Amino acid sequence: MARSVGIDALDTTIIRALQHDGRESYSALAKRLGVTEGTVRNRLSRLLADRVIRVVGVADLPKVGMRAAAITGINVERSKIKHALKTLMEMPEVQFVAVTTGTFDLIVEVVLPDNDMLHDFLIDRLAAVPGVTRTDTSMLLKIHKQSYTWLPEPKGNGQAPQRRITKGGIA
Repeated sequence: MARSVGIDALDTTIIRALQHDGRESYSALAKRLGVTEGTVRNRLSRLLADRVIRVVGVADLPKVGMRAAAITGINVERSKIKHALKTLMEMPEVQFVAVTTGTFDLIVEVVLPDNDMLHDFLIDRLAAVPGVTRTDTSMLLKIHKQSYTWLPEPKGNGQAPQRRITKGGIA
């Protein structure tokens, strides 16, 4: 996993707001958070440039004709894991790849238009991945929740820090 990039409570609040409504305008977001539009724009530019966040459209699988989704656990010969990873990551139907602990060495999620194509993927393409010794596939019958809201709880209220006037100036 990549190392953590420092984000503060305002960054976290902006990210959470976009996870709720990714199309909210800079000005609406700034007004709601009590900061300037430039602050929101600059924060988002930095978060995007640092690859802390990405902007994507998430499709409803059945509505776009993808009716076969599965999670597959894969055991691979240790000496061939890197090659297997590279091969799996290049396959367009593979949406998720992770190295894991436990029963399987790798977990992949595949999404295809129908069961026949899933069958062909499992029998032909997955079986041809170098070093694969065993697989166990579970069909996703219906997705009841799909969330991309992984964030730590904010430290503070997510508002811009309040400036106060002191004898020496603004703090």
